[in-house]
Amino acid sequence: MNLHEMRCALQSADEEIRRSALSSLDSVAYADAQAIIFAAMGDESWRVRKEAVECYVRSTPELRCVEQLLNLLRNEENAGLRNSAAEAVIRLGSASVLPLLKMAQDRDADVRKFVIDVMGAIGDQVFVPALLLALNDPEVNVASAAAEQLGALGDANTAENLMQAILARNEVLFRFSALRALGILAKPVAVPEALIQLAEQDILRKAVFECLGTICDGSSFGLLLDGFSCHQKNSRAAAVKSLYKIYRRTSAASQERIREALLSLEGNGMIAGLLELYDNRDGELTEALLWISVIIRDARFIPLLIAAYSEERTADASLAALKSFGHEALHEIIVRYSSLDECGRSGLCILIAECGYSGFDHVIQEGLHDSSGQVRIAAARAVGTLGLITLIPDLVSLIDDGETQVIAAAVDSLQSLNIIGRPAILAEVVRFCSSSVSQHRKAAALLLASLRERERLLLLIKDEDPQVRRAAVSAVGINRIEAAGPPLVLALADEDPDVRIAVADALGNVQDVTTLDALELALDDDDVWVQSAILKAVARIDPVRARLIIKNIHTNIDGLLMITSLKILEETGGSEAEAIIRHALQNSDQDIVRQAAKSLEHIIETHSR
Repeated sequence: MNLHEMRCALQSADEEIRRSALSSLDSVAYADAQAIIFAAMGDESWRVRKEAVECYVRSTPELRCVEQLLNLLRNEENAGLRNSAAEAVIRLGSASVLPLLKMAQDRDADVRKFVIDVMGAIGDQVFVPALLLALNDPEVNVASAAAEQLGALGDANTAENLMQAILARNEVLFRFSALRALGILAKPVAVPEALIQLAEQDILRKAVFECLGTICDGSSFGLLLDGFSCHQKNSRAAAVKSLYKIYRRTSAASQERIREALLSLEGNGMIAGLLELYDNRDGELTEALLWISVIIRDARFIPLLIAAYSEERTADASLAALKSFGHEALHEIIVRYSSLDECGRSGLCILIAECGYSGFDHVIQEGLHDSSGQVRIAAARAVGTLGLITLIPDLVSLIDDGETQVIAAAVDSLQSLNIIGRPAILAEVVRFCSSSVSQHRKAAALLLASLRERERLLLLIKDEDPQVRRAAVSAVGINRIEAAGPPLVLALADEDPDVRIAVADALGNVQDVTTLDALELALDDDDVWVQSAILKAVARIDPVRARLIIKNIHTNIDGLLMITSLKILEETGGSEAEAIIRHALQNSDQDIVRQAAKSLEHIIETHSR
């Protein structure tokens, strides 16, 4: 495509034709292509403009060509053209330095601002002197842009210049930009009185508070404390967040002074204004309010803490804050119990349990029968934590709950009570063993294991329901019930593959060496998942035997069993492990190859240590 054809293509109504024409310019001398590229930078299609920028950058233009490009910034009619020119200059980076420095003195204020924004985007420290000079620009938009870009460049040595400029210029726009930049650049120092006085202006107060959060060394926190009573909500929020920032980074002595100052607010009218600030969307502000609540311990914060507990990201912090209030918080929450949502009600159960409070059994009992599963779970766990054996019947009733997590919480708590409440729990378990409801028998298996009722537990390995059998087998393994090897071996022939997998895992936990022969025979199982579980069990009981088995079978296996074998070799090592793994690198199954590479890397790293 020659130049004439390119120009014609750029007149097409189809943006793809126009864009494709630009891709042909790489073979054209830049002097001939420049006019076409510049015209395309102003195209109505962003895709065409983007391609034009790419063409320009690939051409690696000379200095005078960059100056010609910068002149496009003067175009007031085509914003797309100006933006494309700016993007191209930014992409050129340091190659644009000299033309940009020259153009920073342009007579057109809009051009000067554009140039300064480009300097900040390039991010070269060579622009700092020009930006400092621009702080005194007669046009406030230009000076504000210079302040903003100094913050972006991050040269801390310019903080003093920004401070002086803030005091020297009284335009609000400039001060906003400069305060923000100063907050980025400055290290904690004693703040000049003149800067503090800017907070007397309503329009600048929030910006000053935010700046102080970064640059104040702790000596000027009194201004932020006064900010707690500002009538402007956003200024109060800025004061709270900034004081918290200062507290976290300042010395222990300064932290103590801040705590003492905050304690003076207890019972103060400012508290209502702080509570009004809570917004669960602002995590930084919520964290600061929780911090204040722990120090002041004003009961008026408790509803806020309950609300914060309902949010997952602040639940732990708000619960910790509630704990710091002691019984006062507990009684306050109980008074409000009827109006609490499910998070508040579950939080109350957790608070009672974690603090070990006595005398609130009725609250926990009510929680066990709450309409919310979340509350029932919290209450069930509280029974176990507090050792409330009088509520065992209530816990047992949850075995019939419709939510799996509630049932699990109830069983966990019953297990934790098996020492102090053994007679009552055992009586219920015996009843469950003969129940026609499989969920009862499943729960019985878990409880019998913790009660060490071996004979009854082993009977459930033969239950008619595979889920009960699986639960019983798993309970045997987890609790490492003595002399359970032979009954488990028999269960390796169970008709349900999930039960057989559970049996293999249990045998691996029990680690009875007399079961190894049976496990090896069971490797003939027709389910690959069972085979893999059995091989893992052998490896846990006798790694040497597992390696020998893998050595004998590795050339005849594939898929999951081969991947399992590689993982076992990676973990157990051995002289022949590396050779088997390297052989697997030639496998046609890419999943096996990936695992082999990972296992080999692990072994090599282990040897090199």
